[in-house]
Amino acid sequence: MTAPDRNGAASAASLAAKPKGSAVRAWVADHRRVASDTATFVSQRILRSFLVWLMVGIALTLPGLLWIAQSNLQAFGGQWQGTAGLTVYMNIDATDSQVSGLASQLQEEDTVQRLVLTSPEEALDQLLTQSDDSEFLRTALAAIETNPLPASFSVVLEADASYLQLDALSRQLLAMPGVDDVEIQSAWIERLRDLGKLANRVGGGLSVILLVAAVLVTFASVRLAIESKLAELRVLALVGATASQMRRPFFYFGASYGVGGGIMAILLIALFLDQIEAPLQSLLISYQVGVSLAGFTPSFLLTVVLAGWLMGILGALLALSQRLGHLTNDAS
Repeated sequence: MTAPDRNGAASAASLAAKPKGSAVRAWVADHRRVASDTATFVSQRILRSFLVWLMVGIALTLPGLLWIAQSNLQAFGGQWQGTAGLTVYMNIDATDSQVSGLASQLQEEDTVQRLVLTSPEEALDQLLTQSDDSEFLRTALAAIETNPLPASFSVVLEADASYLQLDALSRQLLAMPGVDDVEIQSAWIERLRDLGKLANRVGGGLSVILLVAAVLVTFASVRLAIESKLAELRVLALVGATASQMRRPFFYFGASYGVGGGIMAILLIALFLDQIEAPLQSLLISYQVGVSLAGFTPSFLLTVVLAGWLMGILGALLALSQRLGHLTNDAS
């Protein structure tokens, strides 16, 4: 019998022997032994372990960033006080019947919440009031002897109106007689919401692919650990070690790879957020919206680590179900 086999036999004998004291103390002692062996195994292969942690961390980084992005978009939307709507400009020569007809049609629309008509005279008074060159404008208007401003409608839609509804109503109004132009208000925020929904769906699909990749990476790593301990496992199976005693070390391997990958993902996410925080704050300040980056909380960090642990356990289960079954059959 070679030296590894003698070591495996000694370990198997200690596991198969009846433990001293209570079963709980024996169970705890075995977990301590396995945890110590796992730490030694991982530290002796630190470069390979680091690469596994890095690959699992990269796989967890994208879902984590998507979660933070969604949290910040919700906070951003909560501070946005604007409402989606339209401004409809009539032709200068539009008749009163065309204006009243358009007003009646807009009031019948289910998505319209409020409608305000601004007459040409009211528009001119507002222009003269808000302008710093009101005297110059009055002189110019007196020279042309006509009001160049058209009537307009300010249309406020329901809060849950989408950009597609805004665009459809805009096209419908442009086709009506007497309408010169339709300007969509708050269109950029609606487009941002639609892009956010699209990004969430695309990112969700990519996240699933990356999480499956994390499981496969852990599976391959645990499979290598099993192969390196085949001699010991064969001896354990021959002397009658239980299935849980044979599986326990490799669950620890998978958990260590998964938790290490979760910590690596936290570091990558923190580095990414540190790089984008300054330009993002500058952009938000330009829109007069003060939103600090949210979502990087203790509960989020714990969730990332637990997700990594779960990926590691799943990978270990996959490797164990494939390899230990053959060993058990060989031993029997």
